Amino acid sequence: MGLTVIWRAAVGLLLAGVLTGCQVPGAGSENAPTPGTSGETSDGRPGEPRRTIPPQLLECGAPDAGNKGAGEEQIDLTDARVAADARWTIPAGYTEAGGYYDDLAYERQTFLITLVPDDPGYDTLDLLGIIGYEGLDWGDLARECGQVPVAAMLERVQQYQDTLGSEALNEPQVTEVAGLPAVTQDMRIPNYDFRGYWLFSQTELLFLGCQWTSGSARPEIERSCRELVESVVVG
Repeated sequence: MGLTVIWRAAVGLLLAGVLTGCQVPGAGSENAPTPGTSGETSDGRPGEPRRTIPPQLLECGAPDAGNKGAGEEQIDLTDARVAADARWTIPAGYTEAGGYYDDLAYERQTFLITLVPDDPGYDTLDLLGIIGYEGLDWGDLARECGQVPVAAMLERVQQYQDTLGSEALNEPQVTEVAGLPAVTQDMRIPNYDFRGYWLFSQTELLFLGCQWTSGSARPEIERSCRELVESVVVG
């Protein structure tokens, strides 16, 4: 995504989102085994329930299922509301600021928060951003199993960056935010460089973007970015 300063002409801002804090997400649920036919064991002998594999697990990696995703590394997607129920701590020396907007809506945006340094020596585009989105759709496999291939997460981030017209400064990596799998990558657009963190759930996205306009601003933004990311709690 891109955040833009409302009162300045044609100034690009935060690429993918700003973090906003709310409450705590609900616990995820797992598929329970499906009861078998009464009167049979797994060997077909009378007297005990038959043990079966739930049909949905045949699509989720059961070793004898010939599943579609065999051989692909999978990521378990939480069903927590990672955008609506996230919370975090504002780094010391930063204040929430208005006057910014996100000019690339990847999904349905639910909130945008911009944190700027209190020190007046920084550019208005040296900042931390948090954005929440809802309405993600990963298809039938994610709905049934709560899993997607790692490649699918990386591809979605790539689509976002293509839309933004950004240049990758390094390779995307799977990391963790709030103990949950996320994707991080450094990118460049004409007015600033940024480090993005994309925390996906089954239906929501929490984006944290940390951007700097100069080499002198980068150390401070990176420091506060680590502090922000490490403070995020979901659930």
